[in-house]
Amino acid sequence: MLIMTNTNKLLSLIIVSVVLLGCSARNKAYNQTQKVYANKDAYKVENFIHSNDEVTLVLSFSGGGTRAAALSYGVLEGLRDTHININGKDVRLLDEVDIISSVSGGSFTAAYYGVHGESTFDSYKETFLYHDVTDDLTSIVLSPVHWFSKKTRTREAENYYQSHIFDDSTFSDIPKEEAPFIIINATDISTGTRFSFTQEYFDLICSDLNAYSVSSAVAASSAVPLIFSPVVLENRDDCVIHNEHSPIFDASNYRNRNAQASIAHYRDKEQTQYLHLADGGITDNLGLLAIYEIMEYLRQNESHRLMPRNQQGKIKPLVIISVDASTNPDIGIANSVEPPSIKQTVDAITDIQLHRYNDSTKDLMIEAMDEWASDASIHGEVATPYFIEISFNKTMSSDARFSLNQIRTDFKLVNKDVDLLIDEGNQQLTQDRVFQDFINAQTLVTHRTEHSDN
Repeated sequence: MLIMTNTNKLLSLIIVSVVLLGCSARNKAYNQTQKVYANKDAYKVENFIHSNDEVTLVLSFSGGGTRAAALSYGVLEGLRDTHININGKDVRLLDEVDIISSVSGGSFTAAYYGVHGESTFDSYKETFLYHDVTDDLTSIVLSPVHWFSKKTRTREAENYYQSHIFDDSTFSDIPKEEAPFIIINATDISTGTRFSFTQEYFDLICSDLNAYSVSSAVAASSAVPLIFSPVVLENRDDCVIHNEHSPIFDASNYRNRNAQASIAHYRDKEQTQYLHLADGGITDNLGLLAIYEIMEYLRQNESHRLMPRNQQGKIKPLVIISVDASTNPDIGIANSVEPPSIKQTVDAITDIQLHRYNDSTKDLMIEAMDEWASDASIHGEVATPYFIEISFNKTMSSDARFSLNQIRTDFKLVNKDVDLLIDEGNQQLTQDRVFQDFINAQTLVTHRTEHSDN
């Protein structure tokens, strides 16, 4: 979740915006009516699962402003630089990534890679990570030109992201044959629902995701309440295809039943006319729940694809990498007998709630992966899942861990902090014990295969 910390500029932005823009700025929905596509053209996960790869590799990028974006980028670098030999093929792990689910700050890296692919490694640092986005946005909103504009702060941010980061890209510009399935997640504060930018969710509101702006989706995913107004989608009632099912199909647990009840609001077009999308970190700061939902969908509807097989008929290893950029800074409460300040109290409560929720989500994913692997293990063939956590809790050096936990959540970081985060994501991935177990297991399988052939 993104929280800007430059107090003077933030207060000025809010005061000026409320006083001068409150009566002039207007929200507007830009989602277009639903279209009928050939199955391979719709923005759905099945069109991004590549049959010729060797690993089912899924990434989740958390919130946390540029801190999260840089840590996630470091993981992409680590995957780019890692080659393994599996089933007799030399495989670059970055090319094996099937899905990236993201929220807030992590959505910038996910969306940029989805749109720009390999050129991300040439341009992303200068375009976004090293760039002072906070000052740019503040200057735009505080400019007298904007005072009497009809555009909301969020609309100005969308325009900025479009002109400086994502160009005019829509979801149709994410290449289905080359890119992973990018899931950008936001929170619909009108229903309390996590809303994922996938065609399944857009079907619920009779809309076409292919035509929707990537910049607008990222703006929604990172729209911190009070600082940015929500991104608005119209819950249209002119469906061409009526989606009779929710994106979640298994109602056997409380979490899914609650989600289904929230999503059901979208079918009542009179009661829920608009969606107001804000920071995705409100409902899931890790981006893991969208992955859980998709895997459960595959299990319920296409169980043979839950853990797909490669062209040799062998079950592909399932690897999920969670990039968690949440921090746990020392806020000084334990150093004094005096009661904590209001800021210290709010910070402590926020951190406690965030970390407990993150831990519960990771536990859910690990338990679910074991179930999926058990379901896929048949006829003596064992499917082994690998859950890899990248977080500051796992930073080896205590000095580095302290430094990383002090990096604020903002769109403005000094270059040395960006480099520290990139290096941490890269090194922590490649040195991770579970990651190494995965690589060693594939090498062992390859050696066994070669031996049997001889």
